[in-house]
Amino acid sequence: MKNKITLIFLTIILISSAYGQDTSLLSSFQRNFARGSLSTKIKVLQDASLVEGVEMGPLYLQAAEFIYDNFQSFQNDPVAQELALLAIRMIGVAGYEPGAGALWRLFDVEKNSTVRMEIANALSVVGKNKPEIINNLNLWLASQNNIYRSGSGVDLQVLREVIVALGRLGDPSSFPILLSSAVLGYSAEITRKAQEALTLLKGDYSSMVEEVIRKGSVSEKLAGLRLMYASERLKAEQKGGLATAALTVALGLASQEIAERDQIRQLRYEAVRALTVLKWSKATALVIEHFNRIVVEWDRGQVSKSFVLEAISCLGAMGTHEAAVRLTLYLELINSYVDNGQAYDEQVVIAVIKNLELLGDLVAFDYLLYTGYLNYSERVKQAAREALKNL
Repeated sequence: MKNKITLIFLTIILISSAYGQDTSLLSSFQRNFARGSLSTKIKVLQDASLVEGVEMGPLYLQAAEFIYDNFQSFQNDPVAQELALLAIRMIGVAGYEPGAGALWRLFDVEKNSTVRMEIANALSVVGKNKPEIINNLNLWLASQNNIYRSGSGVDLQVLREVIVALGRLGDPSSFPILLSSAVLGYSAEITRKAQEALTLLKGDYSSMVEEVIRKGSVSEKLAGLRLMYASERLKAEQKGGLATAALTVALGLASQEIAERDQIRQLRYEAVRALTVLKWSKATALVIEHFNRIVVEWDRGQVSKSFVLEAISCLGAMGTHEAAVRLTLYLELINSYVDNGQAYDEQVVIAVIKNLELLGDLVAFDYLLYTGYLNYSERVKQAAREALKNL
C-alpha cells in the first residue's frame, strides 16, 4: 500500500514538472494535434477522449475548425473524413456548446452525407440553447422542403437526421417546418420521424397548431387539424377551438385548382367530424353555414350523400335551438317537395328526423306531425312518430 501511494505521488510530481505552471494537459494535446499528421491528429483525439476529469471540448473544437479551414482539400480524403467524424462526435459526446457554431459552418459547406448526419446529431445536443443554430436548421429544412416540392431531389438521409435533431432540440419555432415535412410525401420513415419530432416540441401546442391552421398551406392546415385530433396533449376545449378555427378558415377559402378545392372541402368535412364528436355547440353558426353549403353542393352533384348525413349529424350534436331551427326548415322544404309529388331521399329524411328528436326542440313539432300526412314510406312515418313521442 505504501509503495502504491508513493507511485501516485511520483506520477503527480512528474506531470507537474512536465507541464509546468503555465501549461495543462489540454494544451499539450492541442499542441500535439497542431503539429501532427492527419493520422496522428486522429490518435490525439482518441487519446484525449480517454482522459477523465479534463475538459477536452476546446481540442475537439480545434479539430472541427481545422477540418472547416481545409474542407476543400479534404473532400475526397477518407482519413480527413474519419478525423471530421471523430471531432464532431466528440463535441456532441462532451456536450461542448461553444462548438455549435463551428459545427454549423462545417455543415453548411460539407458535401459528405455521413459527416453532415453526424453534425446534425451533435447539434441536437450542443444547439439546445442556441437560437441561431435552431433557426439555421429550420431554414435549411424549409429550403429542402421547397426543393422537394419543386420536383427536385434532396439528400433524404441528411434530411431525416435534421428532422430528428429539431425534435430533440424541441423549439416551437420548428413546428410549421416539421409539419410541412410530415405532409410533403417523403418516405414513410421520414414522415414518421417528422410526426414524432412534432410531438417532442415544447411550448403552447394549441397555439402552434392554430398558427398553422390559420396561416399554413391548405395541406398544412389539414395536417394540423389531424394532428390536433390525434393529440393527447390537448384538452377537449382546446380541440373544440381548433376545430372551429379550421372550419372558419375552410369556409372562407376558395381555389380554381381542383386538387386544392378538394382539400378545402376535406378540411371542412374533417373539422365538422371533430365538432360532432366534441359536441362543440359554440360552433353552431359555422355548422349551419357548412350545412347550407353542403345542401347546395349535393343538389349540384358535387358531393356524395355521406357528407350531407355528416352535416345533419353535426347539427344534431350542437344541442342548440338554432340547430333545431335549421333542421326544421330543411324538413319543411323536403315536406313541400313530397307534397308536390317530387322524389325524396329516405336516408336523408330519416337522418333529419332522428337528429330533431335528439335536439328535442318543440320548434319541430308541427313539421314532424305533418310528415305523417304525406306520401312518405312507413319507415319515415315511424321515425317521425317516435320523434314526436320523445319531444
